[in-house]
Amino acid sequence: RRTSFVPLLDEHPALANPFFNLTAGAPWTCFSRIRVALVAVTLLPLRLVLTFVNVPLALIVAQIATLGLREADYDPLDGSPLNAWRRAIFSLVSLLVRFQLLLFGFWRIRVKGRCASREEAPIIVANHVSGLVEGMFMIQYAKLAERSYASNPVLAPFMLATSCIFVDRKDPDSRSVAKRALLRRCVDNRFPQTLVFPEGTCTNGTALVQFKVGAFAPGAAVQPVCFRYPKGSHDPSFTFPLGTAGYVLGLLLQVANHMEVEYLPVYRPSDAEAKSPALYATGVQQAIAVALGVPTTKHAAEDVALCIAAKRMKMPLEAGTVLWQAVSESLTGLHVKEAIKVMEQFRSLDKEGAGRIDFPTFAAGVRDQTSRRISAGEIGREASAQGGGCAASLLTEEDLLGIFELMDKDSNGCIDFHEYLCGVAVLNGRGDEEQGASLKWMFESLAHGKSHFNKAQLDDLLCRAVPNLDSGRLDVLFRDADANRDGLVSREEFINFAIRHREDIGLNAQKLLRGLPMSLDNARSGP
Repeated sequence: RRTSFVPLLDEHPALANPFFNLTAGAPWTCFSRIRVALVAVTLLPLRLVLTFVNVPLALIVAQIATLGLREADYDPLDGSPLNAWRRAIFSLVSLLVRFQLLLFGFWRIRVKGRCASREEAPIIVANHVSGLVEGMFMIQYAKLAERSYASNPVLAPFMLATSCIFVDRKDPDSRSVAKRALLRRCVDNRFPQTLVFPEGTCTNGTALVQFKVGAFAPGAAVQPVCFRYPKGSHDPSFTFPLGTAGYVLGLLLQVANHMEVEYLPVYRPSDAEAKSPALYATGVQQAIAVALGVPTTKHAAEDVALCIAAKRMKMPLEAGTVLWQAVSESLTGLHVKEAIKVMEQFRSLDKEGAGRIDFPTFAAGVRDQTSRRISAGEIGREASAQGGGCAASLLTEEDLLGIFELMDKDSNGCIDFHEYLCGVAVLNGRGDEEQGASLKWMFESLAHGKSHFNKAQLDDLLCRAVPNLDSGRLDVLFRDADANRDGLVSREEFINFAIRHREDIGLNAQKLLRGLPMSLDNARSGP
């Protein structure tokens, strides 16, 4: 088997999906059916009635505590925390929230360790499993949270009362403001400690996914906190495919839910970590992972967006778990919106929605899309516009097989979306490393096991990339490529030649493989 020039394929996602609820969709045993039925006719009605009393009461208390405050008082850069009398009123919310956790089935919450003071650690970081339950348990702390929570009629009053910092991940200005606000909280002792869930999304607790670096940018000491949910018959993680109503109902239908909270020793960054938020985040992630006894992975919140897209496209959720952090570290300039468009390309090839395609399916899909592009005039347009030029052949079955095999890391005859995405990103060569890899990949795919191109093969490639070349220009370009004058163009000669002519005639792997619908340009405009 030939060597793959597509990076990341050796770091393929594990089969376990950290974003999928472990009990959702699992078969119900006779015992579980009986237990849920008994709870539904006994505890559930009482819990619902008390919830409909308790939650509005907590909201009223939170609104009284913030009564009369102006919007400017909530400003993350210029606002102030609640004064003493407002904090005294809001402290009643903690009692009501603990009662609500009791209604959710958390009869006893075991706590280990000691919560550090804000002087010791102004920032608290924790793993993110339930989201709702963890936020309720830590109700007294400020939080770094997605801006969408600011418009949530139930959660917003509590978050405003605790001086929450809202951030819009899609807005660079919002992220900058959040970073400055967090730095301010680290030095202003009037504010409560700030709780951050650096994973950025809920997981099922089987692994600790990639930490975002925002909480670690100030370089201040942090206290890691571990939330454990001893495994029982119900997985309390707020993960796929659960919605809010289904998630809350699942908690209410349990006789008891279990949670343990452990405050780890304060983590003070080394000099190197203080200068590198990414290094600092990795160190804290490892500390929490060791305490939890789970592995760390390079999944990230962007994987969730891809899982949602996979579900919308009627593919398995696992198709969207691509280890986004590893992808973004190794592939230059790839954004999640483009990855979703690439997924649409993949889905157009994957007619069955299985999340995997074999070579016959891949080849048939490429031929079909190529035919449609020829009919639309997207391929061959330049040659006709010039009134001449050279004619290039389309990719052959052998060419397509070479391309497919270099993406098929497992040599199992199929490629999944992760392999396809990495292939598309490398083929389009945005960074220097990817551009070199794309040319190597293209050479290996089209040389058909040989170590060189002859003149006819190089002419065909150049005509595919630049259809208006005449025979004289082709002869000149071949002599330029054939550095050792042996009548053949080796891989090294070809790569150097393509790099030299990247600007003047626009040589790149995507143009040289014209007709292959694996393009980020297509991703921007849709397949």
